[in-house]
Amino acid sequence: MSNALSPRIRAMIINYDPTQPNALSVSEFCTSLKISRSVFYKIRTRASHESTAALHPRSRAPKQPARRYGPDVVNELVRIRKQLKADGWDYGPLSIHYEAALLDNFPGGRVPSVATIARLLASVGQVDASPRKRPKSSFIPFVRATAMALWQLDAFEYTLTTGIVVTIYQLLDDASRFDVGTDAYLRNENSADARGVLERAITEYGAPQELLSDNSSAFNQLRQGRIGTVEVFLASKGTMPITGLPGKPTTQGKNERSHQTLIRFLDANQPATLDQVRQRIKKFRQHYNFRRPHQSLDQATPASAWTLLAHTPATEPIPLVDLEAKAAQYRQRRRIDPGTVYQLDAAVGKDGNQLPEEPGTPQSTQALDAAIVTVTKDNHQVYYQGLQIKLPTTYGERDYYRSITDDEFVLADPRSGEVVFSFPLPLTALRAHGRFILSHSIRGVFLAYPTAHWLRKFEEHQALFAQRETETPAVFTRG
Repeated sequence: MSNALSPRIRAMIINYDPTQPNALSVSEFCTSLKISRSVFYKIRTRASHESTAALHPRSRAPKQPARRYGPDVVNELVRIRKQLKADGWDYGPLSIHYEAALLDNFPGGRVPSVATIARLLASVGQVDASPRKRPKSSFIPFVRATAMALWQLDAFEYTLTTGIVVTIYQLLDDASRFDVGTDAYLRNENSADARGVLERAITEYGAPQELLSDNSSAFNQLRQGRIGTVEVFLASKGTMPITGLPGKPTTQGKNERSHQTLIRFLDANQPATLDQVRQRIKKFRQHYNFRRPHQSLDQATPASAWTLLAHTPATEPIPLVDLEAKAAQYRQRRRIDPGTVYQLDAAVGKDGNQLPEEPGTPQSTQALDAAIVTVTKDNHQVYYQGLQIKLPTTYGERDYYRSITDDEFVLADPRSGEVVFSFPLPLTALRAHGRFILSHSIRGVFLAYPTAHWLRKFEEHQALFAQRETETPAVFTRG
């Protein structure tokens, strides 16, 4: 309100003298000018301190205006960005801010904030737009609370400038992201080289409680119902080998993401031989662990997190009988012979699409109740005699081998043969809406990897089945 008063009104307020004969009271004076008493006293107080300056409102300009950065700062930021890109490192605003803060002679002596760096680079066209990138806030990652609780192992192939293909094994600590043993070999992915990587890392840092990998036979054969040399070695050190679900590489997301950082670094340095790629990896590990800030660690380096976090390594060897029991459990689920999978009478092209049959092709001898079916994330259900059976969303985006016999409906992993979903026939369900049936309401249903919600509903329906079998045994007795 006081900022809207004209200088004339302000002068009347300043010159008002309530001691004069016939003078209006303060309340009457404020009413005549249509102002509040607080505005009256505010202007009077300011006039006693600033004299005639009270005739005009104070400036609304910020007392600490946003700092303007000259071309010397922008040029330095662009130089750092180009250098990071040429060296094969991340070159976003966060990485640029970190590198600029390490300089002793940054122009002006003050490094702009991360947001300001992004704005300055965008103003000169030094930004790689990625509008399709998923917001980080939408991810809910899992991470162990202590170092040495879990390591992650994965491998990928990399082609050198000479055309030689090497296999790179990457071994990370889950909690700190500390690289404990990345190395490269000429041979294809195999258990001997994987064990060599693990042996060196365990010798230097100790054994973790668990090792997470994918279901490659070089890393973990438990899901295939066998115990490999890597699992035996890990058990002797007290480490339990675990794997992600088949067809779900996001379980090893930390390792998959770290592959990108390493590949970018190798592409920039262009190694030509195995010795050169190993030297580059050694340099990469030093920079990655001790210099490069990690966003998931609040910009701390993996080495800092490794030092600060509590360490919970393995304590005693794991008996082989525990691994044998785990392998036997998986072997029991493998009721489908994987050798019969993908042997349906259909020609499939390199793009994965089925090719049309040629004239004169003999009819398939494969039973019509066996097929490869795809369950999508948007339509996570399977079909049986016109019925639509809903599965958990975690079963989406995968192919399954479907087998229907006289007494059982089975879905199995087409690569390993592991049974992931089954129910006895004829189908009996308590929850049906027309053609739609919820899988947890089927009598005798088996789900290999149930969600907490599915398991809770399944237990509720099993209790209902038990109650109805007691009340109406004739209905539920097969004969």
